[in-house]
Amino acid sequence: MPEAMVKLPPAAIREVSLDPALVPVICAALLYAVSWIVGCAGPASGKQKAAGAEQVVLSRRQVSQAAADANDKSVATHSGRRLTIEKMVQRARTSRQFSNEEYGVAFDTPTGYLLKEGELPDMDRGLGYLGPVPMHFAEQGGVRLATVEPPTGVHTGTNFVNEFFSVSALYGSNAESCAEFDIAREFRGANLKRIVDGISFHGVEESAAASMHQYTGVYLHGYANETCYEIGYGIATIGDSAARNIKHVDPGRQLARLEEILGTVRIAPPESERSTATD
Repeated sequence: MPEAMVKLPPAAIREVSLDPALVPVICAALLYAVSWIVGCAGPASGKQKAAGAEQVVLSRRQVSQAAADANDKSVATHSGRRLTIEKMVQRARTSRQFSNEEYGVAFDTPTGYLLKEGELPDMDRGLGYLGPVPMHFAEQGGVRLATVEPPTGVHTGTNFVNEFFSVSALYGSNAESCAEFDIAREFRGANLKRIVDGISFHGVEESAAASMHQYTGVYLHGYANETCYEIGYGIATIGDSAARNIKHVDPGRQLARLEEILGTVRIAPPESERSTATD
């Protein structure tokens, strides 16, 4: 039988056990061996650790830079969006539209001007000493729908008093009566014609002077939808004799600016007629 196959007798087999007293010695020896191996590999391991740390630092810097760039783009995008929204809000705040469905009239108010709906209060600046902003229907029953005026304090240091753009309506009128104006002959100037939203308007220039104030304006009448529509606009200033040493505004220029509102006026059938047409 081969030697490798020789079996030891049971008596020769011994149970090997570890003496508890040797455990601390063995552990200390193992720790010393491990520390010796690590110490030998110290320089190379230190370099690897340094390189690894450097890579970690670079990676963190790249991540931080990328986050900063993304944040900058986000802030820029947010700022641009906010700026657009603010402009839209500002535009809505300063560019108002008047609309009256009862008489079917609408128009846009100029930026910075005041929109006053309905009848004007007694304390309105009007035409200065020349009185309130007038209506010039030949018949009674006209209703002032809206008036546009500049804010108080505009043109400070000049002879400017006030300017206005006013729209009124007289329902139940007829074309012949609408052609007339309640303006005295001595205050009338040249006759005028305008087309407003496809409707023919005719009118007159108006001027007056009294109590050191003077006024220049335009009044237009147009007939449609059984209604006489009146559009008036003008400017009041301190008279030339009383305003010699202050700056003068140009009435013609101011009237041209007010007349630009005419291009925004829309006239449709009154609400009552639209309701009847759809029934």
